[in-house]
Amino acid sequence: MPSRRSKPPKSAAGSTGLANLADRLGLGPRAVIGLRAAGWTVLAGLLVAGGLMGIPTLKQRAEARNLLLDDPIEVRFVGGPSWFEDDDLRAGLADTVRSAIGEDRATTRDAGLRRALEGLERTGWFETVTQIRWIDPATVAVEADWVVPVALVDGTLPDGERRAFLVDSEGRRLELDYAIGGAGLPDLLRIKGVSEVVPPSPGERWGDDVDAALDLHRVIHDAPWYDLVRSIDTRRHAMDREVELHTDRSTIVWGSPPGEWTLAENTDQDKILIVEQLATDGYLKADAIYDIRSFDIHRDDAVLDFRYRNPDDR
Repeated sequence: MPSRRSKPPKSAAGSTGLANLADRLGLGPRAVIGLRAAGWTVLAGLLVAGGLMGIPTLKQRAEARNLLLDDPIEVRFVGGPSWFEDDDLRAGLADTVRSAIGEDRATTRDAGLRRALEGLERTGWFETVTQIRWIDPATVAVEADWVVPVALVDGTLPDGERRAFLVDSEGRRLELDYAIGGAGLPDLLRIKGVSEVVPPSPGERWGDDVDAALDLHRVIHDAPWYDLVRSIDTRRHAMDREVELHTDRSTIVWGSPPGEWTLAENTDQDKILIVEQLATDGYLKADAIYDIRSFDIHRDDAVLDFRYRNPDDR
């Protein structure tokens, strides 16, 4: 019975074929190795090119799926300050982001995110918005440097409604206000009697009288009697450039804003000491008005001389 010769493996056959071709062309062993390496390189390049050609198609399909999502976008404010707990404020800022993005939920394009960044900066709640990014097709993260609300300014809306408006330490209006006399007012200093009763746009500064009140707020904030102060009244600022403090029952005529006292007037530090003495001796529990502009606290026998004993005498 004739013997059956087995076929050589394909790799062996390929090697033999390449060797025969090399013999015919007169190529040496090194040239053969080079040809093999070049062949593998070309093959790898073709595979990579084919893969890259397929990536845009995959991205397009993914973006098409994102645009069809019906779920509302979740907005995460990364590292928000401790006071950022107001549900209405959080919801309002999140709505600003959602409205700016709209239907443009393509995570590879940033047009919607740019609109959201500009919208947030217009609210006045941020010194800077450092980054807005997609976490996934349904979630946006916001990183920003927040402003800090320090006071409420009494003002009037164009329709005549009286409201208390939040301002930051620079006197810029923040996009949140409250009904005067209503529940839920933040426990912040009130600024009353401003000359510009109609508030500026969010993010804009209010006016010189609010600046004067905030300067006084900074000067007295660390005084031991600060918690007794309920408001700063600026009604006399426009004409006399003077401000007043109000406790629950008393009025303190402070006089010139901090750093602007006249030669006949006590310094800011002297005024702080006078009010401290008034608080210690219980005077601030009385229904009275105390003029501390020129009272001499350095006299051992000094006696408080009230310029006004009731508001009607002013």
